[in-house]
Amino acid sequence: MGFFRRTADTGPVSLKDVASSVTVLETVPAVPVSLVNGGVLGAGETSVFQSWVSEPATLCLYELRDVVLDRSLMVFLKDGKPLLETAYVQDPSAVAALTVRPEDLVTIPDHATPAAVCCDHWNSNYYHWLSHTLPTLHALRITGHQDARLMLPASMRPWQADTLALSGFDAQKGIPTEHGKQYAFRRVLYADYVRGAADFSVSPLSRAAYEFLAATQPPTGPRDLRIFIERGPASNRRIPNEAELTAALQARGFLCVRAENHSAAEQIQIFKRARLIMGQLGSGMANCVWCQPGTVMFELVAEHHQNPCNLLMGMQAGLPYWGKLMPTGQQDDDHIAQSEKPLDIASVLHELDQIEQYLPPV
Repeated sequence: MGFFRRTADTGPVSLKDVASSVTVLETVPAVPVSLVNGGVLGAGETSVFQSWVSEPATLCLYELRDVVLDRSLMVFLKDGKPLLETAYVQDPSAVAALTVRPEDLVTIPDHATPAAVCCDHWNSNYYHWLSHTLPTLHALRITGHQDARLMLPASMRPWQADTLALSGFDAQKGIPTEHGKQYAFRRVLYADYVRGAADFSVSPLSRAAYEFLAATQPPTGPRDLRIFIERGPASNRRIPNEAELTAALQARGFLCVRAENHSAAEQIQIFKRARLIMGQLGSGMANCVWCQPGTVMFELVAEHHQNPCNLLMGMQAGLPYWGKLMPTGQQDDDHIAQSEKPLDIASVLHELDQIEQYLPPV
């Protein structure tokens, strides 16, 4: 069987090298960032990510044959060798040590309807599901693979099942997968979005995927909301005085939400009504993709983790962006560490006063 055949070590093999077919889904140019008032406010404050430009990319759908998927790493192997392009944010030493394990191998029967991998190894993370899975589902839909058998987590979260259904896919027809197992395919579909190849590119296909879901939810009120997304009990990147900021914003009429307390449909409905969304790096900010173009995005950016992933999501939705750098007391780049310093709330409110001049009308 091709799953176990080994070849001489000839260096890394690309997806295009091993794919039986490659469908180009889109070619995306570089796009300059759109900042509120050009990134400068009246008192001389400047936004982070000045002069940032998105990455150009060509994004494809691949049909792979005789490959094995390691469920824990979500890395494919071909002829016993890992396909390094599928190793999304993985320890290189773990990938290099990866082999086919016959005792853990599950063979997926070939079928007239192909199997399709639609998520990465962080599939339980809302941001990753929105940025990687939803565009993949849209790519399958527009290429005529609406009936693909999706490789899905064994335990689905409600919002995952909801977004699958809203995208037109039936989770009950999927193939549940378990960590620690490996899955052998005669034929399987795989899109570049799953491996994060579009994470820093302004993808029209991704935007179309979000618009498709947003259109499933009728308006529930006027576009009148200013929204603050709380981190709440989340352990990563916690602001020590967030409760004080929440109270100050509520006094100004903000709707303060913890996105995880709402269904997928409710999150779409809430954010479609936004004129302004505000928060820090986290999955809740990914809801910016449901906002209408022109909604202002105000992000509190931790100095120890200046990641433009939320900025990119906002660019895809057509949102002008403002990023305020938060001194945190942390010296090393770390996407988990909590801030050691309280947020300067007076400074945040001062910038907010100026930013609100640029909001779209109710």
